[in-house]
Amino acid sequence: MLLPKFELHEPVSIEDALELKQSHGTDARLMAGGTDVLVLLKKKVIFTDTIISLLQIKELSQITQTNDTVIIGTCATMAQLSASPVIQEKFSAIKTACQSLGSHLIRNRATIGGNCCNASPAGDTIPALMIYDAKVMIESADNKRELPIKDFFKGPGKTDLTPNEILTGFKLPIPPANSGAHYIQLGKRQSSEINVVNVGSFLEYDPDTKKVLNTRIALGSVAATPIRAEKAENLLKGKPAEESSFYDAGEAARKEDCKPIDDFRGSAAYRQAMIGVLTKRTLQAAFEQAK
Repeated sequence: MLLPKFELHEPVSIEDALELKQSHGTDARLMAGGTDVLVLLKKKVIFTDTIISLLQIKELSQITQTNDTVIIGTCATMAQLSASPVIQEKFSAIKTACQSLGSHLIRNRATIGGNCCNASPAGDTIPALMIYDAKVMIESADNKRELPIKDFFKGPGKTDLTPNEILTGFKLPIPPANSGAHYIQLGKRQSSEINVVNVGSFLEYDPDTKKVLNTRIALGSVAATPIRAEKAENLLKGKPAEESSFYDAGEAARKEDCKPIDDFRGSAAYRQAMIGVLTKRTLQAAFEQAK
């Protein structure tokens, strides 16, 4: 199956990219790594005569750190993130999520911005970004704005981006001391497979009282968008950081937070059962890391 013909633009600045997007209108498609866009073009799922590649904009591929914040450019690849010292040290759940996506070849091309803009309910990096309380950074020709990532997704394949905006990156606060996070994805094969279920959990605890101070739990593949397990989070706060509390949180996530569907990858009942298991496991792993 061959790619259709299209005009390719490779701007070297965000301003140039925004100008091209505005001049070509809604028919133009933005592209980062191309692992989704090019496949969809081949399959004739999407159609365009114009593609604007963002890969020549150097600042969009950078990972930068200040005293209390890390900014990840939208074109940072999965392989780049996995190898980043600050991601390995401070955001291990993102590293795990990046390593879970596809094959080695895919991870060398696929970008974190592309994974989010694809807006799949099963996206690997999305739950990991959600548990670190990330904000998306969005630019248009006349405006810059930030949005909590949990509010960025509006449905399968749909985001809060307007036609003249570009997702430029993600802003993440440095996690506090005595905190940890973990991510697990469950697929039918080890790679190159859309997830059946994926879960990320963040946990901060008080070493004196041994109680949970704060937690964030994100679920993928069990709703129209990746979601926060708010019932489970509220149940866990203030509870002892121990296995029984993590089990109760998993049960709350399974029974109250998720609404999966049946499809060819797995039944709703199986997904629901696995949410309980994986929520408990990710919380336990996050606690061990926090200690």
